[in-house]
Amino acid sequence: MSPFLSKASKIKLRVLAWYQIVGGIVGLGITFWLIFRVGQVNSLMILIILFALALYAFSIYSGRLLLIDKYSKGLRLTIINQALQVLQFAMMGYGYLYVSGLMLTVGIKVENGFTFDFNFALASTWNMSIASSETAFNISINLVAIYFIYFSNKLKSTIEKEKASYEEQEISEEPGDEKLALEI
Repeated sequence: MSPFLSKASKIKLRVLAWYQIVGGIVGLGITFWLIFRVGQVNSLMILIILFALALYAFSIYSGRLLLIDKYSKGLRLTIINQALQVLQFAMMGYGYLYVSGLMLTVGIKVENGFTFDFNFALASTWNMSIASSETAFNISINLVAIYFIYFSNKLKSTIEKEKASYEEQEISEEPGDEKLALEI
């Protein structure tokens, strides 16, 4: 890891990285398990499964970047990955739910009345539908994903400050500066 990173920032980067990697691996495992459980597969189902696999691979890639000292790009991709997990919906036969890691959602559901909906999951999950017969309206927000967007932005800001401080210190410690000060 970069020499300017504080111990706390290194720990936070590793925690965030492993959260995404483990979430992606669990998601891939669940998706492969689902593939083997499904009897008949059509082209639309293959497209949806490939999309889910790509999302989990993206989660793993984002986490890996944080481990190999490419934290700037890794944090950008982490924020994108978490943003893809914030909104979950189902309406008029179309639905989207993607979680790589933990899920704590709050939302509304309209099906034979209006109800508030709370969900919690300890493992990655996904549910995508296109032109299904589902008629319920459901919209939820994943609070865990919102927290990790906040966490990633805060960590990015902290790292930028640590880097600027380190560069300032490096500039002030250049060997030529002492001679210049003595000659004046």
